[in-house]
Amino acid sequence: MMHDPLDPRNETRTPSAEPRVPAEAEATDREVPIESRKLSTPVHAFLDGEPVAESSLAGAERELELWKRISAETGRRRRMVTPAHVPQQILAKLSDD
Repeated sequence: MMHDPLDPRNETRTPSAEPRVPAEAEATDREVPIESRKLSTPVHAFLDGEPVAESSLAGAERELELWKRISAETGRRRRMVTPAHVPQQILAKLSDD
């Protein structure tokens, strides 16, 4: 592989007659779309809390299971509380400064 000398102080540099074109085999950065599945209207209605017939949710068991697990986890995290001794320790450290 040959490199062009880029130092402007180099007087021996001769401009190339041909424009430099990257080779086709050269790797380039490009965005590759990810295959995604769209949620059906009944699933959106279910997630919004609207009444939906079970038959209309057929075929979306995987998505429903995911969202049920997410809902259960966020519910658990909402009920979490900081132990009483932690704020006291923080305030004690702040008052030391």
